[in-house]
Amino acid sequence: MSKSKPSAAPPAASRSSALPLLLGIAGFIALVVWLLLPQADHIPLPVSPSTPAAKITPYVMPEEKAAFAQYAGDASCAGCHAAEHAKWKSSNHGLAERLPDPALDLAAFDPAQTFQHGSQTTEVRKNGDFFEILSLGFDGRREPWKVERVIGHDPLRQFLVHGTSGRLHAMEACFDPHKGDWFNVYGDEDRKPGEWGHWTGRGMVWNQMCASCHNTRLRKNYDPATDSYRTSMAQLTVSCESCHGPMKAHDDWQRAHQGEKGDPHLVKWTRDQHIENCAGCHARRGEITGDFVPGESFWDHYLLTITDPSDIYHPDGQIRDENYEFASFLSSRMHHAGVRCMDCHDMHSMRTILPGNQLCMRCHTPGGFPNSPPILPEVHSFHKAGSTGNQCVNCHMSQTTYMQRDPRHDHGFVIPDPLLTKEHGVPNACNKCHQDQTVDWAIAAVDQWYGPKMERHTRKRAFAMAEARQGKASGRDGLLALLQSDEIPHWKASATLTLDRWISEPRVQEAVAAQLDHPHPLVRQSAARVLEPALADGRI
Repeated sequence: MSKSKPSAAPPAASRSSALPLLLGIAGFIALVVWLLLPQADHIPLPVSPSTPAAKITPYVMPEEKAAFAQYAGDASCAGCHAAEHAKWKSSNHGLAERLPDPALDLAAFDPAQTFQHGSQTTEVRKNGDFFEILSLGFDGRREPWKVERVIGHDPLRQFLVHGTSGRLHAMEACFDPHKGDWFNVYGDEDRKPGEWGHWTGRGMVWNQMCASCHNTRLRKNYDPATDSYRTSMAQLTVSCESCHGPMKAHDDWQRAHQGEKGDPHLVKWTRDQHIENCAGCHARRGEITGDFVPGESFWDHYLLTITDPSDIYHPDGQIRDENYEFASFLSSRMHHAGVRCMDCHDMHSMRTILPGNQLCMRCHTPGGFPNSPPILPEVHSFHKAGSTGNQCVNCHMSQTTYMQRDPRHDHGFVIPDPLLTKEHGVPNACNKCHQDQTVDWAIAAVDQWYGPKMERHTRKRAFAMAEARQGKASGRDGLLALLQSDEIPHWKASATLTLDRWISEPRVQEAVAAQLDHPHPLVRQSAARVLEPALADGRI
């Protein structure tokens, strides 16, 4: 499907005014005032008085009915894009959220099953024309809950039931279609009714936690006065228009001009626009506007969680919490070199376009991707062809399992470094595979194979991040150096955020303020996030 310009929504230029909202009008004014006032204990920070202030237009969310009217629905795509539609329909996007379907769900509920988890027992069964789950409910009593919707498809499926005040809740009982068994998504935890993280609690409210990434152009419509939801969407599941944008104008034009060219509603997107469409859901992020439309800037609508002073990510950028893919990918040399999601993934099935090492060798061979180093896997990995250790992804995209059954590849493409494991507890792919060996054994192996190459920039950066998290001056100095040397915007932003504890120091103020002029919005955003609160609480 081609891309279209929204026909009724405000143009992208006016909607992109959300970025000044992110930076904070008040913080910007306070920063300028502070820069101009004489101070005895700080170094004057760089100011660009010749740069005119951007005109600020408040963000206005398009009216719901008019916005939804721009969508044609996925059925309208199938006639002209049959092959793409077929691949999408059976994909994890096409099946991201749906109504219960006996063809897909009967085996999970019939015959009835009972399983134990912690101190609780849950039963699943078919009851007439619907499916139900018997579990501890809001008042702590075990009672049946009718399955209203199914979210997820492979490798696991969760089930939604009605709560109160317009809420849907994701049950803790999950079904594994591969093993054909039920399990608790919380694993060995024994969450109880009344707890935030129990399925009856606010932590498992679909409207807030799941809905926007499992559906198309979703409006949460939360009313704080009544603590209720009136959630609506343009279409159930991640439809064609979740990624291509609203296409009714395109569909209408094509029907009226069959066989003709020159559809005015089509626009060619940049590769970065494509990846930012993916990022809206494949990222751990906070929402700013609650109304991202494909083709618009991710940075105008979301606040991305990246490697920072917390332990959400490991110091080398590997995922620790459930962080999804986008931020890790932004931190990688692959992204910095120009690689984008579609270079590896089919846009409609979402599967990788080639199996195993064949995918990587598309670029890492002589004459491959520009500036991509040619690699012979057997020589590079020191593992035999066809072995587990010879697979590129097992070393550079190691897996972490979430939700008990969902192993996810890290998209940071990190270099395994057992020394980081020994010094700072960072996991390494060598010991993930060779669990019967020590970290010192792994250190000796990589030192023997790669020698001085292990003293690379990525190791120094990880040490600086780890030491800065510990409050060590060596970490501060390492991050200040990183701001001068690292070319990857993600790591400049990470260093900026992690320097927050030293923002009262003049040289740190100067280094962080300099990032306000960086061309990447993530870096500018991070600098503003550090400087504005520091001004407000008197640290500078």
